[in-house]
Amino acid sequence: MEATARKTDFIDSMEENQKDVRKMVMDSYRDIEKGKGRDYKEFFAELESRYRNANA
Repeated sequence: MEATARKTDFIDSMEENQKDVRKMVMDSYRDIEKGKGRDYKEFFAELESRYRNANA
């Protein structure tokens, strides 16, 4: 696989990850609006694990 294809795959993967993170944030905001809330420790632990896995 040539470098350009790998770079494109990496960029696509990062963009997808950003979409997932944005969705998680918005889901949490909607939960807060509904009064459900979500344990912030759980939320940030999930975000942190996603970023750790993205760098691996």
